[in-house]
Amino acid sequence: MSSFLERKRVLVLGAMGKSGRSLQELLYELGSIIAITDQNQEGKPAVPVEMDLRPEQGRSILDQFHPDYVVTAPGVPLSLPVFEAARSEGIPVYGELDLAFHVMEDQGKHPYVFAVTGTDGKSTTVSMIEHILKQLPFAPSVVACGNIGLPLSQVVLDGVPDILVVECSSFQLESVEHFHPNTACILNLAAAHMDRYDSIDEYAQAKSNIGRRQGTEDLLLIADEFPYLSEFDQLNGRLERLDVESFGNGYSPFLDALRIPGKHNRWNLLFALRMIQDYFIRNSISWEDNASALKEAIASFSGLPHRMEVVAEKSGILFINDSKATTVQSAQMAMNSFAGRPLHILMGGLDKKGDFTSFRANASQWIYPFGQAGPAIQKQTQATHNYGDLSAAFHAACSAASRQSPALAADENDKPVVLLSPGCPSQDQYRNYEERGNHFRKLVEEWKP
Repeated sequence: MSSFLERKRVLVLGAMGKSGRSLQELLYELGSIIAITDQNQEGKPAVPVEMDLRPEQGRSILDQFHPDYVVTAPGVPLSLPVFEAARSEGIPVYGELDLAFHVMEDQGKHPYVFAVTGTDGKSTTVSMIEHILKQLPFAPSVVACGNIGLPLSQVVLDGVPDILVVECSSFQLESVEHFHPNTACILNLAAAHMDRYDSIDEYAQAKSNIGRRQGTEDLLLIADEFPYLSEFDQLNGRLERLDVESFGNGYSPFLDALRIPGKHNRWNLLFALRMIQDYFIRNSISWEDNASALKEAIASFSGLPHRMEVVAEKSGILFINDSKATTVQSAQMAMNSFAGRPLHILMGGLDKKGDFTSFRANASQWIYPFGQAGPAIQKQTQATHNYGDLSAAFHAACSAASRQSPALAADENDKPVVLLSPGCPSQDQYRNYEERGNHFRKLVEEWKP
């Protein structure tokens, strides 16, 4: 099938990451003439390219290659001068998500699209929607993609399913001209990526772009307390606000089927259910006839690795791996899930100057700061000690929890919890949050009371 990109000169920035490499492969398949650049100079391009301009990212690369299109992976800031220069010369600038969506529609493929964004809970909510839909009797083909780890460009290469469930980061939504979800949501919003945005309002604007291309039949869900309603003045879709009262508004039997801990996970599920319900209505599928299957699917959802993951219970101590909690807000949600239980929280990592004062130790909560952010967390929380790394913090927490466990183990709600919920990125001592979470699992496995 011919494509608007056939024989077009396309410059790919951020070409050596997962999204960038999938972009290269998609463009090559479509017959584009490709140039790449990336700050990472290691490794070979994913496909034969006309020019390898690494590591240059300045305006001069436009003069070297003369592209018809400029495409970027989400990790590359759109504030770079090369993008401004491209636009000034009338060269279209795409993000990976937006280009892949445009290609998909250009090929005549129109799956039903769910899209999820927010500061926290995106991956869990996307996984919930995917899992529930796959368990239903009519078994549509469903793929979760986007920021969750599978680039949309790879899905277009591999084959487009009946339904896409797309996790969208603010980076992916900064420049959206084609991406059009049928049902979308913004779960929450808190200060994040302030090294990329000048203000939280600019961050909120990027998030609101999830509904930018929606039509009057489409639905955008937001939380009732979402304070940035002015961002939606130019949107055409149906805007619906979910509030706490919705927990008891017909959804309770479904929410009660959820087995993973945390009020925030019930909140994620509420969004997932309302989005699925909208899909049912628009496709004339009976909610009542599928109620039992929905509950069974929810009950079988075990959550994501490194996100409120129950690792083990040893000697009356519950060990929870929440390494994916890389923001203060997500760590706060994890802490609230165990309110009233003796809670030993391992917090720290790359210092992003977060405010941890709300985690101050109390009669049932102890903080074990570690890593680069450890000294700042210790000061803000008034923790007794600061630890150089996760291992030292872990063993200190286990020692304290072991002293509580024998006396409290009779009551399930009194058993102590050792919770890794760092509230910080991992890159001070680990490659990513997965490596940090795997280290925690290993520490739990090896720990002997």
